[in-house]
Parts: sequence; C-alpha cells; structure tokens
Amino acid sequence: MHILFIISILLVFYTYIGYGILLYSMILVKRVFAPGIPKVFSYEELPTCTLIVAAFNEQDFIEEKINNTLALHYPAGKLQMIFVTDGSTDRTPEIVARYQQIHLMHSSDRKGKIAAVHRVMDRVDTDLVVFTDANTFLNTDALFHLCKHYADERIGGVAGEKSIR
Repeated sequence: MHILFIISILLVFYTYIGYGILLYSMILVKRVFAPGIPKVFSYEELPTCTLIVAAFNEQDFIEEKINNTLALHYPAGKLQMIFVTDGSTDRTPEIVARYQQIHLMHSSDRKGKIAAVHRVMDRVDTDLVVFTDANTFLNTDALFHLCKHYADERIGGVAGEKSIR
C-alpha cells in the first residue's frame, strides 16, 4: 500500500511539474546540439506573401479588419491581400470593393469557407499564404514574425499566438 501511495504521488508530480521540466530540459539539449533557425534581419529578406481573409456577412467588422490589414508592416510589393466572400447577403462585398489595395473575390453562391479558400488558392502565386478570419485582428508586425521562420527550409508551418482583447 505504501508503494502504491508513492507511485501515485510521483505520477501527480510528473503530470503537473515533471513533464514541464522534461520538455524544458529537452529544449536546452536541442539548442546545444542542433543549429538554430537562421535569422531574418530585414524586411527585404522576407518571402512574398498572400494574406487571405475569409468573410461571410461581416459588415459589422469588415471595415475595422480592412484598416487592420492595411496597417500591417511588410515589404512593399511582397504582400498581396485577398478578401474572399462566399454567399454574403449583407454589404460586406461592397465595403471591401471600395479599397483598391485589396483584391475581392466574391461569389453569390454559398458553398462554405473551405470552398471559398480553395477558389482563392488557385490564384495564389506567392511563396507563403497566411489565413485569417474577418473578425480576427493582427498585430502590425504579425506577418513579419510569422514569415521570418521560413528562412529555415525545415519549417513547414507556423501558427500565431491568439490574444483576446
């Protein structure tokens, strides 16, 4: 019975503290023996990127999302912005159409978000693609911090950190 109690205590310790210590130790070992990710020091070194915003009946948020998107820091000529609306029945497409910097792909048929994204992907010709929703707002340097990791050819995907304001 005494041994079972000790094993139970060790399992609880490992679950709440030990696993974190193990992961942290593994990261330290990896940093010592594996080369680091190449650093991108300037915006000019960043790859070309397409930002795709999927929107459906988002007229309440779309203006703020457009302003947020236009405020993003990325090298001139290396960023394309595509807003795709699929079956929107509100003013979302006409609001987006007012902005020359943004390419609007609107379809009056409602086929869903995945179909809309597939429709857009046929037109993408940049090195990277970043997906975001119309009600998700990005930090002005978010694209830089997402895309810089692709300087390392071993990187296949990157996700951002979500913060709720």
